[in-house]
This record gives sequence, structure tokens and C-alpha cells, in this order.
Amino acid sequence: MLTVRYDWLDYLRGIAALWMIEVHVVDVALDPRWHTAWWFPWLSLTHGFVAVAFLFCAGGAFAITLERKHAAYRRWERPLWDYLTKLGLLLVLGYWLHLPGFSLERTLHATQEELRRLADCDILQCIAASSLLALAIGFATEHARLYRSIYAVLTVAIASLTPWVWEQRLDETLPLFLGAYIAPQPMSKFPLFPFAAYFFAGAVVVPLIRSCTRRALWWLLVGSTVAAAGLLAVGFSSPKQWWHSSPGHVGFRLAGTVALLAALILGGERIARLRVRSILRLAGQQSLWIYVFHLILVYGSVGGQGLSSLVGGALGPAACTLLIGAIGLVTLASAWGWAQLKRTMPSVVHVVVGVVVAIGAMIFLLLPSRYAALLSVLDGSVQLGGAAPVAARSDLLR
Repeated sequence: MLTVRYDWLDYLRGIAALWMIEVHVVDVALDPRWHTAWWFPWLSLTHGFVAVAFLFCAGGAFAITLERKHAAYRRWERPLWDYLTKLGLLLVLGYWLHLPGFSLERTLHATQEELRRLADCDILQCIAASSLLALAIGFATEHARLYRSIYAVLTVAIASLTPWVWEQRLDETLPLFLGAYIAPQPMSKFPLFPFAAYFFAGAVVVPLIRSCTRRALWWLLVGSTVAAAGLLAVGFSSPKQWWHSSPGHVGFRLAGTVALLAALILGGERIARLRVRSILRLAGQQSLWIYVFHLILVYGSVGGQGLSSLVGGALGPAACTLLIGAIGLVTLASAWGWAQLKRTMPSVVHVVVGVVVAIGAMIFLLLPSRYAALLSVLDGSVQLGGAAPVAARSDLLR
């Protein structure tokens, strides 16, 4: 069956991937004295939409795929196992980025703080868990209208219950690695409450928005923009907690995301004539590669230091902008090379990935803790890939 790609979904995901680089470089490189500048709170406000856009696009892509493969999934055919393998890869990458050292022995002797860091529900874990829940619902229901209705109910329920879940600290009654999925911020960076709501919202909105007329899209753009502005005004007059766990804050971010998506669909013909189109498509289609690659550059990994240990928040806006451009170019170049390899030599790529994973697993299982300590030259102040930047922990206009 021919797979249809919706460029506007790639554009939105590409914008999020590129802006994610900006978020993390600003976090580690910008001198804190600039946090008091008039423009910094507004910049921080945009940072809050990066994870939302990723989750929204993941939910939309899932819903479109489920349409095509629903019958195959329910018959337990190969597409189901391929998809589960992809989700497993997300979890492996997510937890690998949090390892205290690339050694099982080192991990088994981790401190309580390192274990909390390892268990953290980051964006990849959130996408994988939300996808599994959405898959189970789709698997159990026969008709698209029914499972989409359940997704819509879940969107509202998760957003509405977040303040209660955070207040009750239900995560403390569960094992560490399970409780991390519902632990409030900052215990977890992207817990299912409220972030799974963005995934399920995408699973509802994307299949509907693709069939809208241009007139309907214009109304959607205007309505979403007005809703976002109105909710932002509410946020200005609300307590600080509104910006962390309130349903209104979820609505504000969703309205802004839907407005941008509607604008991208309406401007699709113009974007198609611009060179930026290929960049956005590349970033959107290779967003996972960009996510992992740039995090290793910026925050380091279990095998070495990253940018965060070198610059230490010492740059001004101009130098920071140049650094963002440099990191972005290197990351995009690597993503382009990876995409070309997958396109021209897919079988070789599969073999290489399998070999790398197998060798990595053997090293992790057998490497003594003392050698892992030599490899990991990070100091205690450096957070590994996936760390939520200060600017992104809250988009409250400070």
C-alpha cells in the first residue's frame, strides 16, 4: 500500500526539532544575566511548545498509521510487531540517555539520585507510553469513530486530572520506574499527566484537520489564535501553578499548536516553493536522529562531555545565536547523511544498527564499573541528554 505523507505534519515536527536545538543551546550557553532581559520571558514562552509539538505530531502520525494498519494490528500481523519494535527502540534510547554509566555493574551501584534520573519520564518515554495506550485502545475497538472518541475523552480527562494527580503524589505508591510516569514536575520532566494529553489531542485533531476546506482552516486558525491569546491573558492573572499543571495551560499550548498547524497547511503552496521546505521536511522526517544527536553534542553522553561542560553559561545573545547555527548545521548534516544511507542502503543500515545494538548491549552487560567511570568523564553538574532546560521547565513569563 502506498504511504501518503502529509508535508505540513513534517513541517511542524521539523520546526519543533530545530527549535529544540535552540532551547537546549540557550539552556547551557546563555549567560544567566540575560534572563532578566525583556525578551527572555517571551523566548521562554515559545520553549514550552517544543515538547507539545513533538507529542502532538506523534499522536497525529500514530492515528494516520492506525487507519492504514488497523486490521493488520488486530490480526497480530507483522506491522504490529514492527511498530512495537520501534516503541521498544524509543524506550531503549530514552533510558540510555539517562544511564549513570555505560555499565550494568555501574548502574546497579547507582545512587538514589542517579536512579531517579534513570527512571525519569522524558519525552521519548512519554511518547512510547502514550503510543502503547493508544495502540491498546485501537486494538480493542473495531471502528475508528469509537477509538477517536476515546482519545478525545482521554485528552480532556488527562488535562483535567493533572492538578489532582500532582497534588495526591500517586507516584509515591508505585515502584520508582513506574511511578516516574505520573510523577509531577520537576520529579519527571514530561510525565503522562499532562503531556499525554497532547499526544491524544494530535491523534484526534490531525485526522480531522487534513480534510478541512480552506475556509474551515481559516476559521480554525482565527479561532485557535483567539483562544490562545485569551488563555494567555488568563495565565497572566493566575497563580504560578497555572503554568505547570492547569487544564487552561494545556488548552493554551494546544490552541497555539493547532493555530501553527493550520497556518502551515494554508501556507503549504508557498512553503513548497521555498528552499526551507527541504530543511523542514528533513528535520521532521529525521526528528529522532536530530533529538539524540544534538543532545549528545549539547549535554554529553555516558561516554564523554558535551557542550554544557565547556561553555558553562558564559555567552551573550550574539555568540549564542552563532552557536545555535553551528550546532544546527552539524546536526542537519548528520541527519541528511543518515537519511541518505537509509534510502540507498536500507538493508546495510539494518544490519549495522543491529550489530551496533548487539555490541553495545554486550559492552553494557560486561564492562566493569571502574572502566565505565573512566569513559564517563562528566562531572556531577552535567545532565545527560534529555534534560529539561531551565527555560523549558516552565513557560511562565517571569
